[in-house]
Amino acid sequence: MFYKPYCIGVLCLLCAAGAYAEEAAQGRQQLDDVVVTATRTERKTEEVAAGVSVVGKEEIQNSRMFGIKEALTGLSGVQSETKNGGYDSRLIIRGAGLKARYGVREIMVLLDGVPITDPDGLSRFDFIDTQLVERIDVVKGPNSTMYGANAAGGVVNIISRNPFEEIKSLKIGYGSENTQMYNLIYGTSFGSTYVTVAGSRKSTDSWRAWNKFDTSQTSLKIGHLLDEKTSIDFNFSYTDANIQLPGTLTKSQFDSDISQLTSEPWRHSGRYSEIYFTNLKLEKEIGDFKLKPLVYFQHWQHYHPVTGAINDGSADIYGSDIQVDWKHHLLGLPGVLTSGVSAQVDTPNGKKYTFRDVRTLPTGRITATLSDASGSLMQSDDDTVAKWGVYAQESLQPSQSWIVDIGVRFDQVRFDLSSDLFQEFDYASGRYVANRQQIGVDKAFNYVSPRIGAVYKVNDSLNLYGTIATGFQTPQSSELSDNPNLDPATTINYEVGAKSRFSGGHSIDLSLFYMDVSDEIVQTYLVGGATTYSNAGSTIKKGIELSGKYQALTSLYLGGTYTYSDFSYDSFQEPVQGQLLNRSGNRLPYIPEHQYNLYAFYKHPSGFKAKLDTYSWGSYFVDNANSEKYDGYEFLTNLLVGYEDKHWDITFDVNNLFDKHYAMEVTKDTATRYRPGAPITYFGKISYKF
Repeated sequence: MFYKPYCIGVLCLLCAAGAYAEEAAQGRQQLDDVVVTATRTERKTEEVAAGVSVVGKEEIQNSRMFGIKEALTGLSGVQSETKNGGYDSRLIIRGAGLKARYGVREIMVLLDGVPITDPDGLSRFDFIDTQLVERIDVVKGPNSTMYGANAAGGVVNIISRNPFEEIKSLKIGYGSENTQMYNLIYGTSFGSTYVTVAGSRKSTDSWRAWNKFDTSQTSLKIGHLLDEKTSIDFNFSYTDANIQLPGTLTKSQFDSDISQLTSEPWRHSGRYSEIYFTNLKLEKEIGDFKLKPLVYFQHWQHYHPVTGAINDGSADIYGSDIQVDWKHHLLGLPGVLTSGVSAQVDTPNGKKYTFRDVRTLPTGRITATLSDASGSLMQSDDDTVAKWGVYAQESLQPSQSWIVDIGVRFDQVRFDLSSDLFQEFDYASGRYVANRQQIGVDKAFNYVSPRIGAVYKVNDSLNLYGTIATGFQTPQSSELSDNPNLDPATTINYEVGAKSRFSGGHSIDLSLFYMDVSDEIVQTYLVGGATTYSNAGSTIKKGIELSGKYQALTSLYLGGTYTYSDFSYDSFQEPVQGQLLNRSGNRLPYIPEHQYNLYAFYKHPSGFKAKLDTYSWGSYFVDNANSEKYDGYEFLTNLLVGYEDKHWDITFDVNNLFDKHYAMEVTKDTATRYRPGAPITYFGKISYKF
C-alpha cells in the first residue's frame, strides 16, 4: 500500500516537470530561496539533498505571529500546534517531537544560526520575539552530521531581522478576547557600525479558562563591518513571559463547552519565565577560507507548576561553535570542506515543591488545586549536562550536473545528575508521601553520525536528490532521572526526492523517505497512573511530502501541501502498570496518515491583498495500544484581507472562519483526554515603516 502512493507521487511530479521544462529553459525566473541551514554553507533549496521548507518574509508578514506555530502550520512533514493559543508551540517533524510535554524535543532549533536547544535536547520558544522573525528554514529528517546530538528529527533555523538593515517601524494589533500586540523597531548606523533596538509586548485574556498569557521583550543588535570581508554581529535579548496552561477536557466537557476549566486535579499549570540570551558572531574571509566562530550564553529561570509538583529553577547555558569553510579542489574537482568543533554546557539547578492550596477527600487524596502557590519542598536538583562534537563535510561537484556531500561527526553528551528527594506525589493514593532518597546519574553517550547525499540537475527546471543520513537522540535529564537505563535513540534515514523551479514562480517539491529508528524513547505508564520513559525497540517511519506553488494569474498564487505518514512500531513491548504489552505493528499515536493544506494568495499592484488557506488532518490513534481513534478535522479555514504600500501594512484576519468544533490533540492513558482547538477569532494590525 505504501509504495503505490510513492509511485503515483513520483509520476505526477515528473509529468509536471516535463510539461514545464521547455518553457522554463527559455526564461527561468530565479527564486530567492537560498539556505545555509542544511549544509552550513549558502545553497539554493533545489541544490540541497534533503527535504527543505522555507517560510519567507511575505508569509510571516501576513501571519499574526503570536507564536512560531503560526508560521509553520501547513508545511509538508511538519505538525505545528499550540496547547494554549500563546507563544508555546508544539513542533513535530516526521514524528520526532511527539513525546514532548512542553517545548520542542528531538529537533535542533537555531536562532540566526545560534543553537537555542539545550545539550539534553529541549528547546524553548518563550524568548523568541516573533515580531522580529523574517524567515524560517526547516530541514526535515536527521541532520546530526552537521548539528550533532538531538537533531534526529530535523533542524529549524529562525532568522530575525538583519542588524545591517536600518529598519524603523511601529506595529499595533488588537483582536478577540482582548488580544493585544505592540512592536517598535529602530535601526540606525554610525559609520560602519549598525545598531537596532526593538521592543515587543503581546498579551491575551484568551477564549479559555486559565489560559491567559503575556510576554514583554526587548533586544539589541549591533553589527560592525571591519572591512568588506569581515563582520561582527552582537545580539542581546531579554524576555519576561507568563503563560497559563489550561489542561484537557473529558469528551462530555469537550462536546458541551470548550472554554471551561479542566476537570483534572492539576488545574493551575503554567510557566512564568525570565530569560537572557546573548551571542557574538564573527565572519571573516581569508583567501579560500571563511571563518565563522560564535559564542553564546543563555540564562533562564522559571516557575513551572505541572502535574503533582511545582518546579522552581534556573540554568546557565554556555556554548561555542567554530566553523571553517575551505574552497579547494580535490582530485581536480571543485569542492567546499565545511568543518568545525562545537561545545555546550548546561548547569541547571532547581527545586520542586508541593501545591500549597489543594482540595482533598477525607483520605487525603487531592481532588483539585486551588492556586499555583508553592508549598513544602519535595526535591532539590543540581545537574550538569555537557555536549561537544567535531564535524566535517566535503561537498564536491564532479560536473555541472552533480553535487555530492559526504560528511561525518563525532559527539559526546555527558549527564551528571544529582537529586535529593524529600517527598513525592503518589499516584495510587493521590497524595504527597515522604520518600527520602538521593538519586545520582553519571552517564555519557558517544555517537558517530555519517551522511552521504547527492543532487543531480536534470535540466534548468528539475533536480533529483538522494541521501542517507543518521540521527542521534539522547534521553533528557528528567527522563534519565526517571529511568537511568534508557539508551539513546538512533535513526537512519533513506530519502529520495525531486525539486522543480519554473518560470513565473511555479515550484514543486517531493520527498519520499524511509526511516529506521532504534530505541525510540516513549512515555509509558506505571502502576497507579504515574508516567516514566522507556525505549521502544524499533520504529519504522515511511512517508511522502509534496508541496507546490502555481502562479495562476499575475497577482494570484495557488498552492498547497500533502503529507502521507505511515509510522509504526516494528518492535515494542510497552510496560503498562507492571505488565509488558506487545505493541509491535501498531501505529504511532497522534500522527495522521493524511494531512493537507491548500491556499490562495492575491496581491494587486494597488496594494490590496487577500489570503485564504485551509487545513485538514486525517484520523489518528490516541494511544500506543491503538484502542481508539480521533476523526481529525477537515477544512479548518483562515481568511486575511489587507492593504500594503511602501510605508503602511494593514491587515484583518479571521482564524477558524467557520467556527469549527475540533480538538488540536486527543490522547488516552487511563481516560481519553481532549485539548480543544481555538474557536473563531479575529485580529487586526497596523504597521508603519518610517
